[in-house]
Amino acid sequence: MATTADPGVTSGTRTPLVALMRRLEGAYVAEFDRRLLDSEFCALSLAHSRNVLRHLGDGPRRASQLVELAGVSKQAISQQLTHLEHNGYVRIEPDATDQRARLVAVTEKGERAQRLVRRTFVEIEHDWAGVLGSEEQMVRLRTDLALLLDATGPVADRAATDPSSC
Repeated sequence: MATTADPGVTSGTRTPLVALMRRLEGAYVAEFDRRLLDSEFCALSLAHSRNVLRHLGDGPRRASQLVELAGVSKQAISQQLTHLEHNGYVRIEPDATDQRARLVAVTEKGERAQRLVRRTFVEIEHDWAGVLGSEEQMVRLRTDLALLLDATGPVADRAATDPSSC
């Protein structure tokens, strides 16, 4: 019976799957940020897109809603909002219904950035499919990852978004 070499084995030691996933996520983030550096949106990162911009597609939101949706600290969102506002991606205004709250809205520049971000996701996946050998391999990878996530249930989702859940 033929065996397939385990690509996670280096010098006779198996690399834990969690380490491979962490390194792959780091590689993805680095590639995403590198591509944005070469664009008109060089002040933008995957973190800005993931935590703020993606949640503004349906209109303005309160800053407090962004904290909840992103699953990161209030301080992290506040720093990202300051950066995004300073660089013209969002505008922040008082909420007319609650003067203590701030409304965050995407600007025209932010909308252009959102479009580039979506294209960049597609391009990276296409490039990685080429590394895997085909789009079908990428579909299989996505399917396998989704199966693993489904098998972990809500505990994994809660732990990923709520570090205080323990």
